[in-house]
Amino acid sequence: MQANNMFLKAFKYKAWANAELLSYGERQLHLLSDDDSTFFARILNHTTVVDSLFISRVSGSPELYSADNTPETPSLSELKDRMDQNDAWLVGFTEAVSQDELSRQVYFQFTDGDQGQLSVEEILLHLLTHGSNHRGMAARVLASNGLERPKDTFTRYLHQFEPCRREMLERS
Repeated sequence: MQANNMFLKAFKYKAWANAELLSYGERQLHLLSDDDSTFFARILNHTTVVDSLFISRVSGSPELYSADNTPETPSLSELKDRMDQNDAWLVGFTEAVSQDELSRQVYFQFTDGDQGQLSVEEILLHLLTHGSNHRGMAARVLASNGLERPKDTFTRYLHQFEPCRREMLERS
């Protein structure tokens, strides 16, 4: 499988996992303390802002944020809209990205003022690992309060969206 095809699969998974976690959050946020519900929204908002910053850097469009989070805490509905937009861009980008584009170096300034340089491929990998880390932190808030959290592993995603994987096992 080409690298960009694996990125495509990974970003489709990321979009699914984001939607799953937000769905669990929307159903249970009222059961959390104010501090925990704020943390849940803010940690996911942080990933959304970082996604947006790096999308701007890759695409050459103006950055929408000057920090790695926003001063205000968005509602989960607003957060879902922003996440959906970013995830759709990333899926579309990885559907069409060439190997040359993955190798392209991007020079930018981090929000703390430091200079940065990453290849497009490194940026994509960063967005995947960064999002996974913070989804785990948000899911932990649900679990530590005795609430249900999504079963959002990559393997679950693959078997749900490619059921032939299980059918092959049943035939053997």
